[in-house]
Amino acid sequence: MTDPVHPKLFQSGCMTMGLMTPAARKPGQPADVAIELAVARRADRYGFAALWASQSPPAGADAGDAILDDPFVWLAAIGAAAPGVALAARLELPRHGMPQWLGAARSLQRMSGGRCMLGVTLAEDSEPARLHLEALLAQQGAERVPVLHIDGRADLQPVVRQLHLELDERAGAPAQQSRQGFRGGRIALSAALERLAESGVAHVLVHLVRNGRPVLDVMDELGTEVVPRLALGVAP
Repeated sequence: MTDPVHPKLFQSGCMTMGLMTPAARKPGQPADVAIELAVARRADRYGFAALWASQSPPAGADAGDAILDDPFVWLAAIGAAAPGVALAARLELPRHGMPQWLGAARSLQRMSGGRCMLGVTLAEDSEPARLHLEALLAQQGAERVPVLHIDGRADLQPVVRQLHLELDERAGAPAQQSRQGFRGGRIALSAALERLAESGVAHVLVHLVRNGRPVLDVMDELGTEVVPRLALGVAP
């Protein structure tokens, strides 16, 4: 059965963009809720498809870095500021237990009007855990929460890829190799995103890498210069 989340993320002929949150948090410090709400409002205004949250630290971070106590509570808070955006909790299987998240996912699904989804990254030999999670979710009837596989196989579902982004304030700054992912200006970024779309990626999950730029400025540039180009789709 079609759920309201998939049409937000997976649109015929074009790739959509999601944002990992908290987006403006400084290492070792708690998130500034006021700024994150402003980020969420911009994501809604500019047509971002999803806001994401994860209990796990980002790749390469210290074990205690950027961890939310409860990503579902966080998503409920910022989701109220972005009523047109899907809300996704990223989990690792089987690293994260499953039953304890089901109640929170169901609650967020009801509170958000059906905008909740789970994005899972599969550890080795975790296929039984994935199947068990989907079986549990399938028992929820009208409150069923869709499951997306991040960085998964293209033959299983629409492809979701993660991108760590350090956006240079110079629009024409060339793309550079970076351990974090992409570093460069918006022109090179748009070209890189078009290549991703041509390769079959349907949704790109962006992790903003702090480089001294105010995060709201980065959101404005992405929202006015990059996201509209995604909506144009891949040229035939």
